[in-house]
Amino acid sequence: MLFKLAPVLLLTSTLLSTGAVTAAAAPAVDTRTAIVDAANGELGQGETPPGSNCTPYGPCEAWCAHFATWTWRQAGINIPNYGFTGDIYTWGQGKGRAHSTNTGMQPGDIVLYGTGPQNTDTSVHTGVVVAVGNGKITTVEGNASNAVRKFGPFDPTHAKAAGRPGNIYGWVAAQ
Repeated sequence: MLFKLAPVLLLTSTLLSTGAVTAAAAPAVDTRTAIVDAANGELGQGETPPGSNCTPYGPCEAWCAHFATWTWRQAGINIPNYGFTGDIYTWGQGKGRAHSTNTGMQPGDIVLYGTGPQNTDTSVHTGVVVAVGNGKITTVEGNASNAVRKFGPFDPTHAKAAGRPGNIYGWVAAQ
């Protein structure tokens, strides 16, 4: 096994030292991993002071969308710091990344709860998918009882029944 790894390490070292590898050449899995790591790294982060909606992710207002877009920016995705969850879906439509289903998500994708992106009555919450398996997803969500919290695994086709604030109306792909 060591013999097989040595040429890969040598090649990687050579490419890095010559500058032949750039951030743009990084595989999509690295972006997804960076998003998941950013989300998981914030578990327990709350509002200061408690109940104020003030967090490091944006202005002192409802902040689940601020948190989700923050995780993407930590991974190098150029997405605005949206305060409204529906804006994430609309942004995704413009980039060809929005999906109006409740299945098919991968780690790093953003899920949207409610019935659609039209307004705050129809797009009510969002979260970052951090794990997928056996037809279920696990999310990390900001502004969940005033903190960053993990939920799941749960069946994304029955999110409300699993205790989420609504069913999933869509999702936006990280890649």
